[in-house]
Amino acid sequence: MKKICFLLMLVFGFSYAMQAQKTLVTKTAQVRFIAVDDNDIDATNKLAVSRLEPNGKLSFIMLMKDFHFDMGKMEEHFNEEYIESKKFPRAFFNGQITNIKSVDFKKDGKYPVNVSGSMQVHGVNKAIQTTGIIEVKNGQVKANAKFTVRLKDFGIGGLMIKLVADKVNVEVTATY
Repeated sequence: MKKICFLLMLVFGFSYAMQAQKTLVTKTAQVRFIAVDDNDIDATNKLAVSRLEPNGKLSFIMLMKDFHFDMGKMEEHFNEEYIESKKFPRAFFNGQITNIKSVDFKKDGKYPVNVSGSMQVHGVNKAIQTTGIIEVKNGQVKANAKFTVRLKDFGIGGLMIKLVADKVNVEVTATY
């Protein structure tokens, strides 16, 4: 009888631990990019899907046509000439928060994190490493990161990019 009680306690304990460590998901993560040398080149996608697993695996996927600019003509050029969103409709990030054990999801606070992974844009994969912050506040989890990419690294070209905006600052915010 003691063995059965011990076994039941072990099963319930394991079940509780699994529930406490759930995968976090959002369909409204924001990805914004701003050209380093031209603040007029500024677009935001508010419909990125992100998933953060308890082991630190992190992913993002978004449709490129969901990036919106203040000027409609810029959006048209972005989709047709630069990013070729009909040919390359999605962008992806698959990576890992390498210090996920330093984040206490049960305690309010801001936790610095290190992220590494692979980003795919315009059909090209590139290794990315950056830092970010995971903030836990009243049980809600918010993740932020900022990094810079070179468009030519992803095979994105065109006269305007060569003259004005080869580098873009990327800001990512996900509220799970």
